Amino acid sequence: MTTIGETLDRRGIDRVLFAALVVGTLVRLLPLAIWPEESCVRDECSYIRIAEKIAEGRGMTAYGGWLWAPGYPTWLALHKVVTGWCSPAKLTQVAVSGLNTLLVFKLASRIGGIRAARFAVWFYALSPSLVFYAISLWSETLYTTFFLGTFLALDRVRRDERFWPTFLLGALAGLLVLFRGVALYMIPIWAFGLLWGRWRERRAWASALVAVATAVITVAPYSIMISDRYQAPIVSDRTLGQMMWLGNNDFDPITFDYGGPLAARRFNYIETLGRPPCAPRLEAIARDDCMTTEGFDWIEEHPMEFLFRAPERVAQMLTPHSLFTRHLRWGSWRGLPPVLMEVIIAWSAAMSVLAMLGGAVGLVLWAEGALGATFLGVALYNVAAIAALAGLSRYRAPLEPILAIYCGMLLPIVQSKARARAVPWRGVLAVAVFLTLVPLVLWYLPAGWPKWRSW
Repeated sequence: MTTIGETLDRRGIDRVLFAALVVGTLVRLLPLAIWPEESCVRDECSYIRIAEKIAEGRGMTAYGGWLWAPGYPTWLALHKVVTGWCSPAKLTQVAVSGLNTLLVFKLASRIGGIRAARFAVWFYALSPSLVFYAISLWSETLYTTFFLGTFLALDRVRRDERFWPTFLLGALAGLLVLFRGVALYMIPIWAFGLLWGRWRERRAWASALVAVATAVITVAPYSIMISDRYQAPIVSDRTLGQMMWLGNNDFDPITFDYGGPLAARRFNYIETLGRPPCAPRLEAIARDDCMTTEGFDWIEEHPMEFLFRAPERVAQMLTPHSLFTRHLRWGSWRGLPPVLMEVIIAWSAAMSVLAMLGGAVGLVLWAEGALGATFLGVALYNVAAIAALAGLSRYRAPLEPILAIYCGMLLPIVQSKARARAVPWRGVLAVAVFLTLVPLVLWYLPAGWPKWRSW
């Protein structure tokens, strides 16, 4: 396997990586320069309000009936304290995107070599959706940093006799949980990655235990504090009930991407078609508890409808469009020429389709060892969580950079065809996965264009 050191030229940095860093930074800074002031949308507004309370010394609080994980509001609060505003976080996230580009390159070099690394960094640099998240007040860019870091730490643990990479892996896994509660159930998958192919090695089991313990220690101080504050058991967030309400109710599963119930009036109308929230917004914990109970009751009463909705929820996650499409269609980038807007929307959708379909096929054909098995486990877990709850395309964003790595591994195509012939079960499975994903990926494709809203 090619190492990152073997990919660098004599000047110390790969020229393609350097170009991707420069271009990726510029395409993120340009919109900020043209449209420096923008209003917040939905969760962004919640993050800002919570961050303002943290900056005032009031600590982490629920907002709008949701108790979010504390990571991203705290990130914004730091900017609020230093600059007086939360919006400078967008500039910081541009720098973080540069770090992510380096992490993608290093991880791709370990997984697939120089060709896959170069493909993946250009994908990360030029994906309009990933550009958008970096220059907006959403948590995806920071979450992606820790997500990529866990895979690099996992790789390092398996190659290094020292224990510090194990502590790093556990700390990064804990940070993922502090940024998004759903990451809690990924911790066993990281432990699985440490044990992959080494089930009888005592050191591997020790590494797994140390990593899990470090993750617990990373999360525990906040968990203890917030549980005491709300007098309820809380790990990092309380959002399951709301997600159950959105996806397991008498109305159809709701998505906030373009093509879904975008306007408040439309959302309020849909809300009247199902059971109403069972507790006031000011009672976030009681609201979460009762919504969770009612969600499970609904599933028990409608088991077949629950199962039949799963593909739709996955399709909402895999839609080629994203919050960025919604952002442009709402006219948030004022003055953007209509033709250029259509090109950007089509380019964004095409990039996502490439990552999802090409990445899935590449994963089946080329995934090997602990890193491949771990990413497959993480990806399947995220899809399963969405299938059971509620779908939104931004939950896919952290997966796309790694999917881009496996997509790059399909090149050259001749080599991948030879791989499929040499390992028939991989070839058959790749075709099956591709055919399964195509209708899911294209399900909501028409929603991105006002005159083409459905098939």
